[in-house]
Amino acid sequence: MDHSPHSVFARILGNTGILIGSRVVNAVCSFVYVAWAAQALGLQNFGIMLLVTTFAAMVCDVTHLQSWQSLLHYGTSYFEKKQFDRFNDVLIFCIRADFISGLVGMLAGLAGVALLGGSFMGWSKHIQFDAALCMLTILCMNTGWSTGMLRLCNRFKLVPVYEFLTTCVRTAGTGIGFFCHFGIGYFLLVWSLTQLTMFVSCSCAGIYLVKKHIGHFPSLSRILGTRTRIPDIWSYTVKTSINQVLESFFSQGATLLIGGRLGASEAAVYKVARQISNGLAKPAQLMIPTLYPEFIRMRDAQDWKGIRSVILKIFGIIIAFSLISLILTATVGNRLFSYMLHDVWPEQQTILLLLVGGSLLDICLIPLEPFLVMVGRISILLRWRVIVMCLYFPLLFVFMGVGGIKGASLETLLASLMMFVVCALPVLRLLNRKVAQTPHMQ
Repeated sequence: MDHSPHSVFARILGNTGILIGSRVVNAVCSFVYVAWAAQALGLQNFGIMLLVTTFAAMVCDVTHLQSWQSLLHYGTSYFEKKQFDRFNDVLIFCIRADFISGLVGMLAGLAGVALLGGSFMGWSKHIQFDAALCMLTILCMNTGWSTGMLRLCNRFKLVPVYEFLTTCVRTAGTGIGFFCHFGIGYFLLVWSLTQLTMFVSCSCAGIYLVKKHIGHFPSLSRILGTRTRIPDIWSYTVKTSINQVLESFFSQGATLLIGGRLGASEAAVYKVARQISNGLAKPAQLMIPTLYPEFIRMRDAQDWKGIRSVILKIFGIIIAFSLISLILTATVGNRLFSYMLHDVWPEQQTILLLLVGGSLLDICLIPLEPFLVMVGRISILLRWRVIVMCLYFPLLFVFMGVGGIKGASLETLLASLMMFVVCALPVLRLLNRKVAQTPHMQ
């Protein structure tokens, strides 16, 4: 595999293009099934459904270990050198980590529904029962090791296959619920079936790649009984996972707080606006999965100048993409918002523009976060995420009290701006230092 900056950048764009293509159908269908669910349930019940699924997604993100990053970080060198015995140690650790974190997440979700469903969220006993059933799905929502195999083998072309399957399940299920006028319980069942479809199809793809490249898949007895012999893999996995935990709290926590403070309808408005803004930013965000394996290969080759060249090119694409996203938001965003909610909300255009601005600042972190993780400086990310969150959530109540959803959207934009600035400065300093040291290392 060619590791020159030009080839790496071309591979990143090519793989990102494949992922974008796989999401086009999903993006189109998402506008359809969100509109169907909102019209079938009404804004209030639709908001409750979104709060339940948001809670499940947050618990999943908070408890699941990011094993795919560990697979790439520790397994890439063994895999490329065909040292499959050592690679299997990494793979077995990642499979076990996915199962343990899934079990912990399921138990945490059930406990969360029991403790917070009625007192904080105001859910009825019937909704709490349906929500508890949804929490069982968390056991099978982590596809870390199989996702890592797809990225390690550069087989991004398999992603459209299983994403198409999940899109079909969700769209068909939502369509049946819309035309048959089913209730919240049914739509939550469709959500759970979608997650299970993703898990089964992605796991099958991972098993296929392991058997193709290694010849056999580790036995169940070896997965359960083999002791991890890789130093520091647990600490690395926990640190990278904590970063995702904080990011999930930042992105999902606001929806839950708005639902608890302002109501389910307001939560639905904020969630749909976030979905539209994230949908516009998604093509750029899909670079993240393609960056990690390429950065690790370039790091192993000590090609820091190449890494700097790739990062600068990516920022050029992000700037151009941001301009296009803002134009689309100003021209068609308002109509799309009204269509998906089947309602008109006061100042929805302003809310959407603020959240799109926040999402565009978030995608500016795309080349920065993988770099910090790759060079072992994830502590910078963790420290600043904690600081930003400690400021974000207390101020969220103040901004909501003054400006409602618009105030919450403004604060989200300011938090994203702060996070970008505090990450960009150390990355620039570290990268310049690495590039300056390169001639002495050769």
